[in-house]
Amino acid sequence: MLSKDGAGKDGARGAQKQQSLYGWRDIDGGFEGSGVTGQRHVRFLRPVQVAARGDFVFIVDAGAELLYRYELARDQLTVVMDLKGVTAGEVSDLYLYQDHSFMLVDPDSARVLHFDRNGRLIRTFEDRLNLIRPIAVTYDEVMGRVLIADGSSDDVLVFTSTGQLQGVIGTRGVTDGKFLNITAMTSGGDGIYITSRLGHRVQVMGRDGRHLNTFQSDTVVFPLAVAVDRGSNAFVSDYLDNSIKVFRDGLFLESIGGSGAGPGRFKRISDLWYDGGFLYAVDSLNGRIQILRVEMVEPLIDEDEVVESTEVMDAPVATETAVSADEVSDVVAEDSAPVDETSAAQRELEAAQSELERVQAELAAAQAELEAAKKQTDGAQSSGDAPAATDEGTPAAPPMSDVPAIDIQE
Repeated sequence: MLSKDGAGKDGARGAQKQQSLYGWRDIDGGFEGSGVTGQRHVRFLRPVQVAARGDFVFIVDAGAELLYRYELARDQLTVVMDLKGVTAGEVSDLYLYQDHSFMLVDPDSARVLHFDRNGRLIRTFEDRLNLIRPIAVTYDEVMGRVLIADGSSDDVLVFTSTGQLQGVIGTRGVTDGKFLNITAMTSGGDGIYITSRLGHRVQVMGRDGRHLNTFQSDTVVFPLAVAVDRGSNAFVSDYLDNSIKVFRDGLFLESIGGSGAGPGRFKRISDLWYDGGFLYAVDSLNGRIQILRVEMVEPLIDEDEVVESTEVMDAPVATETAVSADEVSDVVAEDSAPVDETSAAQRELEAAQSELERVQAELAAAQAELEAAKKQTDGAQSSGDAPAATDEGTPAAPPMSDVPAIDIQE
C-alpha cells in the first residue's frame, strides 16, 4: 500500500477514494552479456528517463551515459547506445514508438534526435529560430505529429513526422493556455498535458491549440514529470515531497509515495511513463525504476450522500415505488466496485451483434420486396403492359466533412 494522502475533502466531489497505485516491481539493473561471452549484473548509476512498450523498457542512465534496453521477462540488460558524443549534454526526455524506434531530447544542442530501434539516426528535429532549448517531446498519435516543448520560449512547437515545423501551441504567461518554465509534456486521449514550474502548473491543451482544462490549484508545487493512462487519469510527480499526485478530470484524488528508499518511496522522480496498466517511475537518486500497477477505482459514495439518497427514495411518490434499503446498498456496492472493462466490451459486442442482426433482417425484407416487384414486372411485360419508365435522379452522396484546420499560432 503506497497511498500517502487520500483525496478527502480536496478530492473529486469530496468523496473518499480507494488507492490507485500499488507497488509491483523494482528495476535497479540487470544481467548483461550472454551464456557464451559470460554474464555480469550491472546496476544503474543515475537513471533519468524511461519509456516502455510491452516487455521492453528503455532507460537513459545519465550516470553511465548509456541508453539501455531492459527485457522484463529475462532480467536482461542491453546497451542500445553510448550517449557520449551523441548528445551534447544530459538527455531531458525520451519517447518510445510502437516499433521501438525512439526520440532523445538534447537541450544543449537544441535538437531532438530520432533513432531506429538499433540506434541508427533517422531524423533530426531542429529550428534555429524557434527551437532554442527543447525540454520535452511526445508523439501525437491522433494527428501524427511530433510535439516539442521549448524551455526557453515556453511554448510547444508542432512538427510533421518528417521534421517540418507547422506552428506553435501556447505562449509564455501565467493565465490559461500560457506556460512559465515548462518541465514536462505528454499526449493523452483528450489532449496535450503540459506541466510547468510556475503559474498554472498542469494544463491540458486541445489538438487545435485551445486551452481545455487547468488542474486543481495548490495540489502540485514543483511538477517534474507527467503520464496519462487510457482513461485520462493523470499522474504528476512532485519534486517538493517526492510523491506522485493522481488526478481525474483535473481534480486531485490522492498522493502516492513520499521521500525515502523503501518500496513506494522516492528520491527525485525525474520521469513517468504509462504502458499496459503499469506506471513506470524513475526513482533517480535511488538508482532504480519503480513499476507500479495502476488500478483506478470509482470514488466511494459518502455516508451522508447515501442517507440523503435513501430518504429521497423512501419518500412517497405517486408514479414510482419506494426503493428498499437493500437496493440502496446494492447501488452503493456497485458504484464502489472496480470498473469491469471486460463486461463493458462484452456489452458493446452484444449491442453490435444485435445491430448486425437487425440490418440483416432489413436486408432480407428488402430482397423479398425486390423479388416480388420483379415478378410483378415480368407478369405485366408478358401481358403486353410495359411498366412506365421513371426518371428519378440518383441523390448525390453527401460531401465529406472538411477536416478542421489546426488553430495554432504562427
